[in-house]
Amino acid sequence: MRLAFPIALPPRSKLKEMIMLTEDRPSPFFIGDSSALDFLNSVAAPKTTEYEWLQSGPDLLDWFVEAGMASEEKLQHLRSPEHANAMEDTVQSARKFRDEFRAFIQAASDHPSAVVSHPMIDQINETLGQGSQHFQIESGPSDNGYILASRDRIAYPSDLLCLIAKHCAQLICEADFQYVRNCEGPNCTLYFRDVSKNHKRRWCSMEVCGNRAKVAAHRKR
Repeated sequence: MRLAFPIALPPRSKLKEMIMLTEDRPSPFFIGDSSALDFLNSVAAPKTTEYEWLQSGPDLLDWFVEAGMASEEKLQHLRSPEHANAMEDTVQSARKFRDEFRAFIQAASDHPSAVVSHPMIDQINETLGQGSQHFQIESGPSDNGYILASRDRIAYPSDLLCLIAKHCAQLICEADFQYVRNCEGPNCTLYFRDVSKNHKRRWCSMEVCGNRAKVAAHRKR
């Protein structure tokens, strides 16, 4: 016979505080000097605690807005209940794509020549082929004051993956991978593109890892 013992719960206010502490996470890190690397950094462990900013479909939409990759106005329709299941599928696909892109970045930063033959190139091209764009005439720096600009259509959750792939493709085509680096902080997983004048950047940021390294070096001395 199983005996039932009363469980002493903390006060309601204290319980709420405990839940908030458990679920709390900082704002996303946008230190990559590249939208593709910021996407890679949407899961990170800057101080040994891992934070995941793409836990759900709404999380993914929030991250897109905070990253400046799309406006809330363009994404608002994806928050409707009719897209809920597709959004959950998309966020899972996004996390899988992120893991694969991380492996690519690790290989490319260690051996830049590996970019040419890496299977990630074909995967990105395949994803880009599933997207949709439209073109429009806009004011711009040209002889007659107009340019032909491309705009991404975000009609369905799957279009978000195409937009991510586009930014990853831009990084691959434009970056010098010898300057794509993992932060030197112990256990820090954040990546960035070193665009500093002398290419001497070592930390994701001074606030997160740089100051800790200075304090550790001072104590060692």
